[in-house]
Amino acid sequence: AGRDPAACIIAGSALVITGHNATERARMRAFVRQQIAFYASTPTYRAVLECHGWGEVGEELSRLAAQQRWAEMTALIDETMMATFAVEADPADLPAALRERYEGLLDRVALYLPFVPGERDAFWRHLAVSLNGA
Repeated sequence: AGRDPAACIIAGSALVITGHNATERARMRAFVRQQIAFYASTPTYRAVLECHGWGEVGEELSRLAAQQRWAEMTALIDETMMATFAVEADPADLPAALRERYEGLLDRVALYLPFVPGERDAFWRHLAVSLNGA
């Protein structure tokens, strides 16, 4: 209240699907599909689903989660939902895809990607330099 909106930093998380080969990408797609199914099963996110016309999917996901039928939940996440909630691109094209999706909306973005220190250093360096110009 009373703060200059320009002084606020808007941060968000991004589900990302990327990989250097089909196996890596398939693994990331499965992970993201699981994440979407989990989050969409919680009543907190129901308004987001309803905004897209997927309220009934959210209700079914909640029902399956209550019964601990986790494996069945991912089948309810279709390709339109994947494209709506995740950014998918080859590693070299990921910075541009993130900019296209979030530039003007977010000042900072945290990626839902596994990070292991010492692994994929070139990928992370490319991403940081491309997004930050540093």
